[in-house]
Amino acid sequence: MNIEIKSLNKFFNKFKALDNLSLTINEGEVFGILGLNGAGKTTLLRCLVNFYSFNKGAIFFNGKPLTESVVHSYFGYLPEDFQPPAHINAIELLTFLSRPLSTALLPEICLEMVGLVEAKKKKIATYSRGMIQRLGLAIALLKDPAVLVLDEPILGLDVLGQKQIFTLLNTLHSKGKTIILSTHIFPHIELFCSRVGIVHHGKIAFAGAIPELKTKHGVSYLEDAFLKEVEGV
Repeated sequence: MNIEIKSLNKFFNKFKALDNLSLTINEGEVFGILGLNGAGKTTLLRCLVNFYSFNKGAIFFNGKPLTESVVHSYFGYLPEDFQPPAHINAIELLTFLSRPLSTALLPEICLEMVGLVEAKKKKIATYSRGMIQRLGLAIALLKDPAVLVLDEPILGLDVLGQKQIFTLLNTLHSKGKTIILSTHIFPHIELFCSRVGIVHHGKIAFAGAIPELKTKHGVSYLEDAFLKEVEGV
């Protein structure tokens, strides 16, 4: 179930957020999306989950055009700016969201996976930023998706929370799930991702294995290679 993005263009009025962007993500891999602020990373992910329409180009999933129904069936998404309703608790929210799904994991299971069982009956208004991010991941897991699209999944999490989430993602990857991940924390990308794509000015500046990128620029660390790529050094 490869994902193929071909010549994608996305405009916001006259601003071209994505510029003939093409990229292939393989089934079962962990793929990191890197880029400076405003490079087009979030726009790309939102097009991928049908949150944004695009002006030109195409996205294919398993060789067929990606449709809203395919996204609904196979994709789980955690947005960077996830903001759940504050007046209810987590178990109420996940129970409500699971009702229209033909297949879904039990809300309790999802909350246990992200470490929120003890807080499941607390009002979401009392949650920290890190707890809200965990809740967003629980929602993304609710339909047991084949593809997880995660925009800054560890935002607001402390060191222990980050470790717990990446342990969970490693477990999910071992079960064959495709994970597409955007974050500014390079050590996590380097440890977790098999390949990366660098988005720069709405284009793909590089796509490939991390060792290949480091060799290209003659450096030992991903962050240094990334900076050389986007600075054109």
